[in-house]
Amino acid sequence: MTSHRWAATALCLVAVVAAQAQWSSPPVPSPIGFQSINDDRFSQLRRQAMQFVESRPRQGFQFVERHRDAEFQVHCRDVPVLWLERRSQHLLLGVSLDAEQRAPAVLQLRALLQWQLQPLGHLEQVLAGVPEPVLLDRVLQMFAGEVPEGVRCGMQ
Repeated sequence: MTSHRWAATALCLVAVVAAQAQWSSPPVPSPIGFQSINDDRFSQLRRQAMQFVESRPRQGFQFVERHRDAEFQVHCRDVPVLWLERRSQHLLLGVSLDAEQRAPAVLQLRALLQWQLQPLGHLEQVLAGVPEPVLLDRVLQMFAGEVPEGVRCGMQ
């Protein structure tokens, strides 16, 4: 009976990985929670993300503002690879699981933004409803395969 469960789990995982390979958007990991910041500080982080995109013309990056002073994203050829979302009590910073292959330069931006923020403690993350990283995220990353050359950004 347990071997059937294992086989069913493996089959589901293969189906999820196959479905992920078919989608144009990458698998999205759980974000990291940070302490809330004021409007000026958020505007400064927003400007840094905009400068990141503007300093890489014709490399496929786009700055997308979802809600002014609340959320922005950096896209690689219309696929979100980094986002910062401001909520009432905390910030969420996320990077797509395939960012290292799809848009490796965005990892530098994540490090720059993350360096300027104060992370929430584990209990604060739980109380804020920030989801814990899921092992399945890492498994999907391992099996996702290569990102096609034509959809990568920042490779010039």
